[in-house]
Amino acid sequence: MAKKVLIIDDSITQLSSLKIFFKRAGFDVETAQNGVEGFVKVYKTAPDLIISDVLMPHLGGFQLCRLLKSNPETKQIPIIMLTVLDKKLDKFWASQSGANRFIQKDSDFKNITRIAEDICSKFPVSQRYKDLLQTFEFDEEGIIPQINKILDDALMKSTITNEFRNLTDYTGDDAFIANKIFKILSTIIEYDAACIYFNSPDSSVKKRLIFNTQNCDLKENVYLEIWRQILPDCVEDFKTEVIAGNKSDNIIESADDFQSRKEFDFYYENNLIGKVCFYSTQNVEWNKLKFMPTAKSELDLYLRLKYLYVKTCYLSITDELTKLYTRRHLDSVIIQEFERAKRYGTIVSVAMADIDNFKIINDQYGHMAGDYVLREVSKIFMDTLRKTDFVYRYGGEEICILMPETCLQNIIMPLERIRKNIENKQFICNNQEIKVTISVGATTYSKDMRLPSDLIEKADAALYEAKKTGKNKVVIKNG
Repeated sequence: MAKKVLIIDDSITQLSSLKIFFKRAGFDVETAQNGVEGFVKVYKTAPDLIISDVLMPHLGGFQLCRLLKSNPETKQIPIIMLTVLDKKLDKFWASQSGANRFIQKDSDFKNITRIAEDICSKFPVSQRYKDLLQTFEFDEEGIIPQINKILDDALMKSTITNEFRNLTDYTGDDAFIANKIFKILSTIIEYDAACIYFNSPDSSVKKRLIFNTQNCDLKENVYLEIWRQILPDCVEDFKTEVIAGNKSDNIIESADDFQSRKEFDFYYENNLIGKVCFYSTQNVEWNKLKFMPTAKSELDLYLRLKYLYVKTCYLSITDELTKLYTRRHLDSVIIQEFERAKRYGTIVSVAMADIDNFKIINDQYGHMAGDYVLREVSKIFMDTLRKTDFVYRYGGEEICILMPETCLQNIIMPLERIRKNIENKQFICNNQEIKVTISVGATTYSKDMRLPSDLIEKADAALYEAKKTGKNKVVIKNG
């Protein structure tokens, strides 16, 4: 079956010449003398290819092309633009129009028909698509308002896209980012409350849900109810922040007061990277909201970029084997905590731990077994300590723990728990059981310390004493 081409050109001479040559090349040809007529004929004739001049009255070629490519009913039809324009600005608008190919108007007709055949082959339009296109109800008398509506929708989608793309300048402050996102979403989606969750590749980061309320106020219990709905696995360890809209007398007593809810989960490489949830006291058909798909798509892209940025930063300070923070990260954090204790009289404690007889484990069971022990011991530290504590691989089999706002009396219990958990755990590698214990030394900040390194040295001295006096014990030295 012959491919159908729709040629749009305001020059009758050019239009007639193109029609003759395309018929000779075996195409079924339809013509239109301006952009508006061409737009109508796309729906009436359902062509396999559109060839349009750029310079036309009322609706120019670039506008027509952008219009067709932004419209779901017509975006799959390939478009070739014929142009005599060659300035940089012309090339920019050409690239933004979405056309499949640009050809100089003075090109050889045989070359134009050859390119047309190639485009039809590369971008075939299915018969089903063409049939659906021709069922579209079209009011020819109201064509200009319809075109304007499609252009307005395209402009709105483009604006949403640009607003989200501008967010890529911000990746650090979650509350600031959430506020920006809510400002975009609230202009296109009607909701009474919404919340957003940014996941972090760093499991030690406290999870938080950031809320936005629009003309309503939530009772404290509602935040917990929503947490249980969205992240049921971490209701015991979360933080809530609220970005409030206008103050309102509309008090939400329970999550059940909302009549409708829509949740979006965002994944990257099978990892949950974020969630967004909308709530309304009205019955809302969320999937029918015009710009919801555009917002969801752009939000998905932004959350991926944000997650990858945070992951890159996290990996730069994380030991690959143990997933603990690196010594480089310790060097910066301990300075901050030391200076804070010195200036404001706060408390900070440091512990140094070492796997007993680690060289013997490596020699007897092999380095793979040694790596396995290191990973498992590190996991016990991470699982036992608080989210506010920092755990580092200090070097080799040595682990450092930095505990802000923690006095010596309060570090003994968790350190003893870790020591006992390791002593009682069955470490099995290659069907061999490995006996593992650790020695720990700890200290706290005192006013006579001049440098952050004094904390490390004192904890190291306590660790040395634990090793020297029999191992598998915790030794505390006062600051």
